[in-house]
Amino acid sequence: MKKGLFVLLVILVSGCSEYTEPQESDMAVFERFLSEKPNPTDEVNIASIYKEGDALFSPVLSIQRQKLAEAEEELKPLVEKGDPEAMFWMAKIIYRSSIKDTPKALALLKESAKTNPYAAMALFPDNDQCQMYFPSECSEKWVEQAKRLFSEDAKKGDVRAIFYSKMLKEDHDLYVEAIIDAANNSYYSPLIDYANSILLNDSRKNKMESLAVQLLSYASSRDFVPALESLILYKERKYNITYRELSEYPEYIDLINKGVKLGSNYAWEMNTLIYRIDDSKSNVDKYIVAKAQSIFNGENIGLSFIDKINNKKDLSKANKKAQEMVDAVEDVIYIDGANPRKD
Repeated sequence: MKKGLFVLLVILVSGCSEYTEPQESDMAVFERFLSEKPNPTDEVNIASIYKEGDALFSPVLSIQRQKLAEAEEELKPLVEKGDPEAMFWMAKIIYRSSIKDTPKALALLKESAKTNPYAAMALFPDNDQCQMYFPSECSEKWVEQAKRLFSEDAKKGDVRAIFYSKMLKEDHDLYVEAIIDAANNSYYSPLIDYANSILLNDSRKNKMESLAVQLLSYASSRDFVPALESLILYKERKYNITYRELSEYPEYIDLINKGVKLGSNYAWEMNTLIYRIDDSKSNVDKYIVAKAQSIFNGENIGLSFIDKINNKKDLSKANKKAQEMVDAVEDVIYIDGANPRKD
């Protein structure tokens, strides 16, 4: 997972266009933004694309939590009904599953792209995944299609559409302005992409590192999980953290604990690892945490390192505590069409 999340960040940064590259002149603009210190919202899911009760809420939450088989089953009836958003999400599940599924995913994306700008974005010429899986289909016509669709949605006040409409004008100053406007409206993904592109580029990192960390901290303080995960990875790389000396990194532990509460897959994995190597924890405690992760996002590897609990009563109690740990996490979606998978 650690490697996978880092690779994803690298892919996102490598796909940056010249107009999206951070510039030192941006620092004053972002520092003004940070100095305004708007009040954090109390509504934790304000930026979520779907709310509980929406047809796509459960399957997209399953995708976010890496339960792809469950998500696929939930999406099938919606795809069969011709739901363009469901088609997009289904394509994002199956496109790299097998050679047979790749053309199916392409067909779903093309159909979805008639009305869904994010499906069109998935077919942009500079989209790494498109070039890897459907190279002959990546063309400028999809850029024009996305611009048209985003423009229509922007007129309706869609915060994401407003951002991407401005971004696709390919003007750096307008891009920076759009990032700030989006953040002021609780859409933080562009801010995170900008910060990560600084931290993963050594030539920019030296002069702009502090700004990047401040931007990530800003979004993390508003409970935006991708920002928190980026901060965790930043600290791991900067301090070369070893998991048997975690007492030296209390801020890192605080981030992991917060990530567990908010539903970060990465934090859940690290929490299971931390428990597993902690000799002060009982086998039952280790089991509870590993079992909770298994329930939360289907990751069972932690359980393979834990001794079995043979007493049925003790096992039942442990399973109940694991479920309670999962139930304590509020169901909030932080992925979206422009940032559909984090694995």
